[in-house]
Amino acid sequence: MYIILNTAISKQWGFPAKPEWCPGVNYDCKSDNIDDRCGFDPFFCQMMKTKPAMKINYVRVYQDVTDEKQKVGCSTPERPTRKYIKANENLYKREGDLLPHKPVQQGRGRCNPSIEPSVSKNESCGGGERGTCTLGQVCECKAMWTGPHCLAPNGFDEIAWEIPDSIGDLEIDPPLVIPRSLSWGLSVLVLMLLYTIFIVRPQGWSSIPDVKKVYLSVAANNLRENNVVR
Repeated sequence: MYIILNTAISKQWGFPAKPEWCPGVNYDCKSDNIDDRCGFDPFFCQMMKTKPAMKINYVRVYQDVTDEKQKVGCSTPERPTRKYIKANENLYKREGDLLPHKPVQQGRGRCNPSIEPSVSKNESCGGGERGTCTLGQVCECKAMWTGPHCLAPNGFDEIAWEIPDSIGDLEIDPPLVIPRSLSWGLSVLVLMLLYTIFIVRPQGWSSIPDVKKVYLSVAANNLRENNVVR
């Protein structure tokens, strides 16, 4: 599953209504010809020189729970994306990435305890209902909210479509019938082991003597012999 984010939402940003004198045929910020730049917002080309970046806090996706075709979740039976991504991780990783899916950071964004929520949602951790700014000036999210500044709902899949992985996923089936020669061989080994334990050992084997008792007995005999000699 993938989502295309269309950032060209407003005509006032980037491509507003061009002046009447502007031909609006070519759009090139690097051109020295004013006719190629007049179709842009006056500050658009200037902004592009600084290599701007856009940060997206969260993306909200709506699904109709009454429609069977719109299953809630990112890895449904019709589209088991988790297993595909797991088997093709290199297709979803950039250089330096350890995992294709990065965990969502919950809190720990920089904040300012003196900032009112109406002034800045980021520096106030979304306000009192979503998070609080600690003495260390980092956000601490409350229940059901996540993100560095606690601005995103902590969503989850209500239905677990995929069954956890098991040994059966290897598709290795054990033999249904044990070969007769193998079963006979195992039976003979068991009988030989039982015969050795209960019959052969009591008749011909002797237990290992206690080394400590033997040593003390020999030492006592030597002591008696020395006393007799003296």
